[in-house]
Amino acid sequence: MSYSSVADIIELLAGLAVQYDSAVVPVQRLSTQANWSDAAQLPVRIIPVLGGLRLVEGGVYTPTRATRAVWEIDDLFLVRDVGMGRGVADTATALVDYIEDYVAQLRFAWLARGDVQLTNVSGIVDVVRYGERAYEGVAMTTRFAHLVRAPSV
Repeated sequence: MSYSSVADIIELLAGLAVQYDSAVVPVQRLSTQANWSDAAQLPVRIIPVLGGLRLVEGGVYTPTRATRAVWEIDDLFLVRDVGMGRGVADTATALVDYIEDYVAQLRFAWLARGDVQLTNVSGIVDVVRYGERAYEGVAMTTRFAHLVRAPSV
């Protein structure tokens, strides 16, 4: 899988119109986050996060010489600074709804990707540490696999 294909998947994920509290959450990409932690416009999704794009498995199928790459992409959703309100108890129900909407949006968006297999999506409601700050939010991880054509030689 080429970098452009991975970038296409990042754009597919960033383009998901995931809602929190009946509003679509805006997306920030790593390259557009200058000093964002000092003046974050919350809630916000961040994709990919630093360290949040990983090749977790790769190999070559000997009979066909086709290669398979398995990637993981993290997508963070930050709601508010830790310490505001009663903590995650205030937002837990809405965060679970966010995870369910994310999965539903991903299901429909993935139909257009015939070249890539979605293998797993996971989400956790948590205190999300990003930069030097901690936020109430969700960490979503999408795992996908791609079979690259066998070499023609």
